[in-house]
Amino acid sequence: MNKRKYFLVGIIVIAMLFSTAGTFGSIIVVNKNLIKNIIPQQSINEPILEVTTDKTAYKLGEPVNIFLTNVGDEILCGGGPIVTIYNNEDEIIYQEACYCYWELEQGEYITWPSWDQTDKQGNQVPIGEYTVEGILTGHDENYADTAIFFIIDYDPSGSPSGPKEGVVDEEYIFCIKLPVAPECGFHVILDWGDGTTSGWLGPYEAGEIICIAHSWAYPEYYDLRVKIRDCYGYEYLTDPWTIHIIINTPPIQPNIGGAKNGKVGTSYDYTFMSTDPEDSFIKYFIDWGDDTNTGWVGLCPSGQEQIFSHTYNEQETYTIKAKTKDIYDAESEWSEFEIKISNPRTRTSYYFKFIDMLGLLLKSVLLLKYEFCS
Repeated sequence: MNKRKYFLVGIIVIAMLFSTAGTFGSIIVVNKNLIKNIIPQQSINEPILEVTTDKTAYKLGEPVNIFLTNVGDEILCGGGPIVTIYNNEDEIIYQEACYCYWELEQGEYITWPSWDQTDKQGNQVPIGEYTVEGILTGHDENYADTAIFFIIDYDPSGSPSGPKEGVVDEEYIFCIKLPVAPECGFHVILDWGDGTTSGWLGPYEAGEIICIAHSWAYPEYYDLRVKIRDCYGYEYLTDPWTIHIIINTPPIQPNIGGAKNGKVGTSYDYTFMSTDPEDSFIKYFIDWGDDTNTGWVGLCPSGQEQIFSHTYNEQETYTIKAKTKDIYDAESEWSEFEIKISNPRTRTSYYFKFIDMLGLLLKSVLLLKYEFCS
């Protein structure tokens, strides 16, 4: 980020290094990440200061909360901080310093007292774009970072909404609801976080919901933001929405287990188990081989055995087929399992046929005897 000219650093460094309390003694350090999406980073092996605000856009007069976080991999040792706020003409409208010494481990942050949107004379600042700069002074170097935020005179839009995960080269739809004021409308531009934007779109009516699709070519975490421009020409950025794009592979074809022989009219349990390389939840599709199927059923945890039951009503040899798909609709190959269903009456049918034939024979003998005797 752009670094601005540091103010009062020489004098404040000395005071910070030897002080344990100051005018902002209420500042606290908390062992947790900032309220934001943290993207996994490669090892940095140094302390790094990050300055953030709790929101991107604030209503006129709304308190602005500022955080200074060590996002590096080593302890950040420094005095201060000095917090300065500039307007879009690079004029200082607010500056305060805390004469304290800090040792911030990775993820630890300082919470600065809320800024009430007043300038050095105690007047409400106008709407527009502002930059907050934070400086911590160390023994060997200074740590500095900036963040941009906006002040507007109506309720701002939240972040765009949509899926949190996706796969490369698949389009996903993201939506944002525009503010209900001013009624004269808005233009928007979506920053997809991959170096591309939608270009300016609009005009749109106040309160309108806008939905736009996008795809990404590479696996990564991407922060989506929307810049909104109202009909008076004021612009601001929304809070980000993070999506994780991956290269997806389909689940493996499921294993099928169960009885290989059965009887007509009897229900049998069959086990099915598949795993997904990305450990995604999976759905099962089972074709029982008798012109019936389950349709897609689930979601089931990857690698967990599932049991489905079925009853066959006719004597035959059937081929059970099964496949799975993950949450991105990538389907596995088919698996097959053969079962032979028999009719329990088949084994005794010859006995009954023999009895019937014996009865007919006996009847014939009796008739012949009767005719002979008469």
